[in-house]
Amino acid sequence: MATPLLLPTLAHAAVSGATDAPGLAFVYEAIVTLEPVVEVGRTPLGTRRRIPITGGHFAGPRIRGTVLSGGADWQLQRADDWTVIEADYMMRADDGTLIHVRNVGLTNSRVAGAPERYLRTVPSFEAPDGPHAWLNQAIFIGTLGPPPDDAPKPSVRIRVYRVT
Repeated sequence: MATPLLLPTLAHAAVSGATDAPGLAFVYEAIVTLEPVVEVGRTPLGTRRRIPITGGHFAGPRIRGTVLSGGADWQLQRADDWTVIEADYMMRADDGTLIHVRNVGLTNSRVAGAPERYLRTVPSFEAPDGPHAWLNQAIFIGTLGPPPDDAPKPSVRIRVYRVT
């Protein structure tokens, strides 16, 4: 049941066509360089791994810049062998703006015999007021995959899309 505070918002959404199927708009592609995996070990929640982020670069139609070193991807392999991804790092846009990224997702890349690979993330951004504040005002999804052949190793390719 909708709360009284949400009723005007829900009514506006119904009138404005907000129930249409969402689309995707490309935001950027990043090549993120990594250090080797650090095996933390078994915990009560599963097998924990940490992958340090050492840098990289990103570019898209509205934003480009570098990925800063010092972040990490904390992965948790669950009992069903699916892995929860939790990356936390900073990017610097070409204009000097610092942007905090938290990218949470799920993959079956360690599931033996999986019929198809699944790896999706939901990045969220914290950008200061200014030219990149639009990153604070949308839902995003991401894909991760192997880097181009000429990319430094180890690294990963991340593509981010805004849900329209």
